[in-house]
Amino acid sequence: MRVRTILVACLLSFAWLPQAHAKSKPETPDKAAKKACAAGDFRKGVEILADLYVQTDDTTFIYNQGRCYEQNHQWVSAVDRFREYLRKTKNPTPELNAEVERHITDCRLLQDEETKKSAPPPQPAPPLPVTAVSPTPPPPPQPTAPVAPGPDVTTRPAPTEAGSSLRTSGLIVGGIGLATLVTAVVLNLKANSLADEANASHDLAKESSQKSYKTGALLCYGVGGAALIAGTVVYLVGRAKGTAKSSSVALLPIWSPGEAGLAITGEF
Repeated sequence: MRVRTILVACLLSFAWLPQAHAKSKPETPDKAAKKACAAGDFRKGVEILADLYVQTDDTTFIYNQGRCYEQNHQWVSAVDRFREYLRKTKNPTPELNAEVERHITDCRLLQDEETKKSAPPPQPAPPLPVTAVSPTPPPPPQPTAPVAPGPDVTTRPAPTEAGSSLRTSGLIVGGIGLATLVTAVVLNLKANSLADEANASHDLAKESSQKSYKTGALLCYGVGGAALIAGTVVYLVGRAKGTAKSSSVALLPIWSPGEAGLAITGEF
């Protein structure tokens, strides 16, 4: 009776095995990718998710790629996948955008922390060698030669330029006299020309004009000569004052019938 019971139980167990296998379902690619990412094989998980995205064009698989990288501390790749998800997704909701941006922020913060931990501590700069420098002895005192007193030199102010105004006035007056003499020469030439024409034609009008030109020429000779002489004298007086020399000059007028002039007396 006992043996029969055991035999029946064994038959029942063999009958249940095919039924149990029949009820089990094959593993889907989505679950296989999730399993690979959780086991640390992120390359396999990301590859499966890439195939699913190509087959379905569903951007959720791009998001899952970012999560797979994030779970395995691949921060740069995770941020890249999250950014790609936001670019590929059409009209994402504000809540979805906020969630993806939170994942991006977390990845960057964790990446900065790992970078700080892995960075070597700053090495202090080696101290500079100190070289002892012996003090330089002062140079021996040099013998000083006696200085002989030099001659007493008194600086005297240069004499001021004097008589500049007189020299200027002399040049002006002399220039006027010279111009007047030139005018006298021109009038004399005109008078001589009219005299020749009057003698040839016996024209009384030309003779009268010739006399007027002659009188003007004589007058200009007198005035021009006097002005030239006066200008020369004034210039010489101013020059004598400028050189600090004593001078004594006197002008004496000279009058004669039909002539006028100046005589210069003095010492320069």
